[in-house]
Amino acid sequence: MYLSMKSINIEKIIKTFGLYKKVLLLLFCSFCFMSLSCSWIRSGVSPVVPDDEVEIIPVRENVFLHRSVGSALGQLFSANGLVVVTGKGILIIDTPWTEEQTSFLIRETYKRFQKKISFVIATHGHGDRIAGIRIFKENNIPVLSTSLTAAEAVKNGFMRPDPKLDLDPRLSLGKVGIEVYYPGHGHTKDNIIVWLPHIQLLYGGCFVKSLESSHLGYIGEADLTKWNISLKSVKQRYPDAKIVIPGHGEPGGANLIDHSLFLLEKGAGL
Repeated sequence: MYLSMKSINIEKIIKTFGLYKKVLLLLFCSFCFMSLSCSWIRSGVSPVVPDDEVEIIPVRENVFLHRSVGSALGQLFSANGLVVVTGKGILIIDTPWTEEQTSFLIRETYKRFQKKISFVIATHGHGDRIAGIRIFKENNIPVLSTSLTAAEAVKNGFMRPDPKLDLDPRLSLGKVGIEVYYPGHGHTKDNIIVWLPHIQLLYGGCFVKSLESSHLGYIGEADLTKWNISLKSVKQRYPDAKIVIPGHGEPGGANLIDHSLFLLEKGAGL
């Protein structure tokens, strides 16, 4: 059942029918809300996650957002990752939400670009970043991380990525340079960001919030004080960032870092 609340002029109805009708209207609105949301809040029932739906969205030449949908807390959320196409292969930053979506991404990138995935970088150990690791490993595609993320992944029930990024945070694929930076504790204690200097793109993952975000989201493993400091260190280290990719929501510019700082300083999410 789908009802559009935008089509209902609530103020006009209240003024016309008075207090008694106002009470009836509030009851009606409550019924509409319950009708819209009941499929998500029934005990033991989660929203259905699309198995094979991964969007591949152009960002710049040879750089694409991959966007998948997953379930958390009884709701559906989209998550962003990155596809970087080079002359020597493809870099993937973060896996989709599910293994089925990961299989789709592997097939689709090869179909579109006629190149194989060379390696994957996981930016922290949560499912929206690393849930597809088994599929990559089964396809002999290395999944790289820091030692912190490797430990967190195992703790969260995922396969262990290869913790090579502690020793070698500067990578290359073809003519594309890749810099991995650990800014300190933020959304999680293991979150990293990825910098692509050739297009001045900063991939922030869940460490950075989108402009449409009005709160910090899940903060169960966050350190809000350190997150503030960590964001400022990223802003200082990459003052020339022109494109910033958040873990969820729409890409933007360096203003995403400022917005994330704003949310932290205002105590959003507490």
